[in-house]
Amino acid sequence: MQVYTLDIQFSFGSLGIEYKRGNMEIKNDFAGGFELKKRAPELDVHVELPGIERIDLKAPFSEIGLADMPTLATQWFYEAKDLTWQAVEKIAREGDALGAIEKRISIADIAEQNAFPEKDFNVDFIPKTPPKIYFSGGGVAVSLKEGFVDVSVNPFPVDISYEYGKVRPYLEKPPYIKITAVKVGEYMDVRV
Repeated sequence: MQVYTLDIQFSFGSLGIEYKRGNMEIKNDFAGGFELKKRAPELDVHVELPGIERIDLKAPFSEIGLADMPTLATQWFYEAKDLTWQAVEKIAREGDALGAIEKRISIADIAEQNAFPEKDFNVDFIPKTPPKIYFSGGGVAVSLKEGFVDVSVNPFPVDISYEYGKVRPYLEKPPYIKITAVKVGEYMDVRV
């Protein structure tokens, strides 16, 4: 049996790249084709302050006892009615106390209580109701004149010239592989 070995020779290929850069040139002419016109807005404001039409003092005056006669008559009527009921209640209490003899209250005791009554004092501020004030309406009148901005521009203020770049790839060295069979020996004993 003949024995062979393989002899392999190879080489990698390589790529080359050829390129040319692109170029861009920008020319602008903003100052030559630019015009601006403007007018500021005008605002006119007229303010009319409110005035006092009248002041109604009936409620505060009635609280301090200076009301008109019909109001005072009504107020005194209800106060007299309350005082009458309070007096009736007091007389009834005194009669009930005299009737209960087990409490030993005499007419002299009741007379002494009525001669020197206990009084409560309260401090308060009057009047509690503020006066009603009626105003005649004021107002604000605003007039506005709109302003404007007018801009005229050259339609082509920028000139752009552009040259495309070029990229060309190429095969600088091609790859190769070479395989050959080489005899190593003629005969060989094979044991199994």
